[in-house]
Amino acid sequence: MIAQLLPQANGLHPTLHRLIRRHGATAVLWALVRALLMPRRRRPRPPDPYHLSPHMRRDIGLPPRDPHVPRYWELR
Repeated sequence: MIAQLLPQANGLHPTLHRLIRRHGATAVLWALVRALLMPRRRRPRPPDPYHLSPHMRRDIGLPPRDPHVPRYWELR
């Protein structure tokens, strides 16, 4: 089977046409170049579950932490 591609007069997305009409082609092009060259923002890592309060651990479905029993050498 041979694919026949018909040329489309309007190949850009309508939103892109609206941006170009409103701000101009050069401004849209520079904004696109800036957006492509900027590094992506990283999302912060979630907190360590060992340092969460008992309420937060219960809310996210983790088992309760063993109670901390001080040893005699830690009582100084």
